[in-house]
Amino acid sequence: MTGKPYALGGADPATAPLRVMLIPHAGAGASSALVFRQHLPQDWALAAIRLPGRESRIREAVPDLAGLVADVVASARMLPGRGPLLVVGVCSGAVVGLEAVRALQDTDPGLVAGFVAVSQWALNEQPDAAARPPADPDDYADVREELRAYGALPDSIADDDMLRTYLPVIAGDMRAVRDHYAAPEPALACPVLVVAGDHDPLCDEDRLAGWSLYSKTTRQVRVPGGHMLLAEAPAQLAGCVAANLDLFR
Repeated sequence: MTGKPYALGGADPATAPLRVMLIPHAGAGASSALVFRQHLPQDWALAAIRLPGRESRIREAVPDLAGLVADVVASARMLPGRGPLLVVGVCSGAVVGLEAVRALQDTDPGLVAGFVAVSQWALNEQPDAAARPPADPDDYADVREELRAYGALPDSIADDDMLRTYLPVIAGDMRAVRDHYAAPEPALACPVLVVAGDHDPLCDEDRLAGWSLYSKTTRQVRVPGGHMLLAEAPAQLAGCVAANLDLFR
């Protein structure tokens, strides 16, 4: 490991009543949580996960799903503070987050107070390939077009040198989670909040409903926006998490 696997922000985790660990979407680093952090309650501590292949860890190869999960589990264990931990996974980060929470409840029971799945369909099925076939992670042009289709890639940077640098990272994350099926067992010991944009073409009601298979306590909430909520609507996303905190108490 060549760089720190997370970035801290917000309140002092030693005294914060709640710690939030955010796992960002494909290709994103800890910096993707900067605006989100500004809209969280001031007494919350935030740890934004920095996975291999990005920012100060750019020289590390993007691992498979098991490697990503192990990386997040290790980060969760080393986070400072003792307040309740809320794990927030965004899109592909929710796939990693689900399996990380499962691993943590086996080895560190009680560590995770709740899980928030953002902009991610339930993992008991795949997105509707008839509506739009999923991108082939080995075809960077295909990945680029999928990112553009869902608002993750402005036309102004579609051919930027930085994009070409990060396309392999994005593709690596997509490859890691693309075909993952998560059986309902083992069920999560904590409640699950499911958040999706009201105009998200990948997350209709039917595909979100399956999240209820993973926990006895689930709640589904829609906020204004499309698929890229963390980037498009960070204030609404942070406000939604804060407004539904009762679910985890």
